[in-house]
Amino acid sequence: MDNGKSELSIPEIRGFLEETIGEEGILVVNSLVGKELTDEVLSEETELKLNVVRKILYQLYDYRLASYVRTKDKQIGWYIYTWKINLSKIESVVANRKEKVLQELGQKLEYETNNVFFCCNQDNAKIPFDLASECDFKCPNCNSTMEFYDNQSLIMSLEEEIQKLKQELQHA
Repeated sequence: MDNGKSELSIPEIRGFLEETIGEEGILVVNSLVGKELTDEVLSEETELKLNVVRKILYQLYDYRLASYVRTKDKQIGWYIYTWKINLSKIESVVANRKEKVLQELGQKLEYETNNVFFCCNQDNAKIPFDLASECDFKCPNCNSTMEFYDNQSLIMSLEEEIQKLKQELQHA
């Protein structure tokens, strides 16, 4: 691996980075690939505010995709942080993220499958049967009559998304 450039060309990885750190983050990553730079230099190179660059770097650090070395400037006594990027672990980070999403989708599917819902046509409030019956099938927000909500299309959509993620994880 070339420490980043090839990973950025993979749509799934680029999508993860865009979702996590945004387009500004992609600029920071591109500037850091193959280099070690301070946050101030990165701010100048990318023309982003220093606090934005630092936020992005900390997000990358949280995923262990960036690291830094802290040195003390002997003249002014401040610490200088020199950052470098290492995207060699990004595929496992993306897989872990998919596992988490898969788990959340599974929980949502279980909830949707195990409950009957009622919906208000006025404000689109959707509540389970037990709550709807406690409110005499009147919307707790606007007092309109609630009607049965058929969630079969949502259940099917969740099942499809779960299956898709499982297949992606098997091929990873």
